[in-house]
Amino acid sequence: MLNRRSWCLFLVVFFSVLLGLKLQTMSHIDSTTSAAIPTQTPIRVGFSQIETDNPWRTAQINSFREALGPVGMEFVYHEPEEYTASWQAQDILSLIQEHVDYLVVVPADAAQLTPSLKKAKEAGVPVILIGQDTSLIDSSVYVSRIMTDYRKEGEICARMLKQKYGDQLCNIVELFGSENSPAALARSEGFHREIEQYTNFHIIDTEHGDFNRVTAQKAMENALIQASNKMQTIHAVFAHSDEDGLGALQAIKVAGISPGELSIVSINGIQDVCKAIIAGEYLGTVESNPKWGQIVLILINQMERDSRPFPVVIIPYRIVNADNAAEYSRTAY
Repeated sequence: MLNRRSWCLFLVVFFSVLLGLKLQTMSHIDSTTSAAIPTQTPIRVGFSQIETDNPWRTAQINSFREALGPVGMEFVYHEPEEYTASWQAQDILSLIQEHVDYLVVVPADAAQLTPSLKKAKEAGVPVILIGQDTSLIDSSVYVSRIMTDYRKEGEICARMLKQKYGDQLCNIVELFGSENSPAALARSEGFHREIEQYTNFHIIDTEHGDFNRVTAQKAMENALIQASNKMQTIHAVFAHSDEDGLGALQAIKVAGISPGELSIVSINGIQDVCKAIIAGEYLGTVESNPKWGQIVLILINQMERDSRPFPVVIIPYRIVNADNAAEYSRTAY
């Protein structure tokens, strides 16, 4: 029997293959795991989230449609009317009333969603949680969770800058994602925790980019003005997403600063950042792959076969820099 460490490693390797990382250690996995479940009545999969205004979320939603549609499952999704946890709580109740067979939820606020998730359990609807901190949610109300180690992503961004600057002075602007986003909070925590070890690294300004390219550009413009007024030199930018990082890059260009003079690191791995890395305008990004549809399909198929689904699936990361950006860009979204 596998011990806990071996089991976690097994899951990481398994889903690395799913995400196209070309690992060769999965020959012993039953190929029928991801096959469609024969059924007369379509399985209905409800999906709830409130962030839809960035390419990462769009790619995530599309991955569910692409995975579920071809096997005859019905994808039920309501475009958010409000970007609030209270709207999402009502959305979950609406999906239950529409008699979905499974619920996939990206929780905006754990405390506010718990009552709705309990309603799903009472209705016999299994819940799969995606991508956020679930420490405040009763584990009995969901059957599985798919997650990324956001803190690790922040740590890796700090290490990329450390590799670049070594023992040289490095003044950093942090472009924060949405203020209360669990991903943004964890990425920031991981980055800060890592640079505490580097006495020559200093965060001189924190601005909010809100995971939005236009907002981030304005935020970076403000950071440049603040640094100029204080006669400080900015050496690097830590952006919580590629959208934030690309906004920062545009602000740097508008300010007449040579791209590449400031090192930008961020998280997601989108096509535009790959191009910027190849052009020497961007230091690097950490892949946070949004294409989780096939993973959800596997978990549902396990439950349809009356098997217990994997309780936790951790998505592996990948560092994208000048060494591999050209190759990686071929499959980037």
